[in-house]
Amino acid sequence: MKDYSLKSGERYTSLDLNLIGGDHLWRYQYVATRMASQDRCLFGADIFCGAGYGAMLMAQQLNGTILAIDGSAEAIDTANQKLQAPNVIFAAKLFPFELPEATFDFIASLESMEHVKDFETFFWTLAKALKPGGRLFISAPNENVMPYQGYIWHYKHFRPDEVSALAEQYGLSEIAAVSTTCQVYDNGMSRFYYPYQLDNNRALDLDAGDTLFFEFEKK
Repeated sequence: MKDYSLKSGERYTSLDLNLIGGDHLWRYQYVATRMASQDRCLFGADIFCGAGYGAMLMAQQLNGTILAIDGSAEAIDTANQKLQAPNVIFAAKLFPFELPEATFDFIASLESMEHVKDFETFFWTLAKALKPGGRLFISAPNENVMPYQGYIWHYKHFRPDEVSALAEQYGLSEIAAVSTTCQVYDNGMSRFYYPYQLDNNRALDLDAGDTLFFEFEKK
């Protein structure tokens, strides 16, 4: 059985951005910066949002409303209790779920696809929900740098060409493709969590970092 508790080790439990990995913050900030140039009210989604820190980061910088979904009811309860934002709607849903077709101006799905066994249907669900011209921002572990070895929370890691092929299959064109890294070495040992990853707030070449990050546009 998959553990959906807030403190399962799968999510950041803090809402303090000083305690969130720099790579995670960089990806959300990238989305906010890219979408802030739009001169209209936006409707976006954050799938899966965890305890909501990223949805709040985007909502504070964007003109619009964000639907933030996570599979952990506990994480969503925390978000609803501790985050006050009139332009964010938090909802607990386990995949598979439906999203309204051609509805969203953008969708951020960061560190999510690897947690879904039927990742192709998940990707299709996101792509179908975008308006024409809408943007999908998606990240996943890079199989070329961090090969899948039975991580307890993941079903699969992805090669860059696999993600690009999914996008093409479901009607998306590639705008940007980079990587980030959360794996830092300290005294020869790999460290994944706070405080080791706080300064990883930079984009790397696609095959340099352990986490792939793409921006796609709906054709």
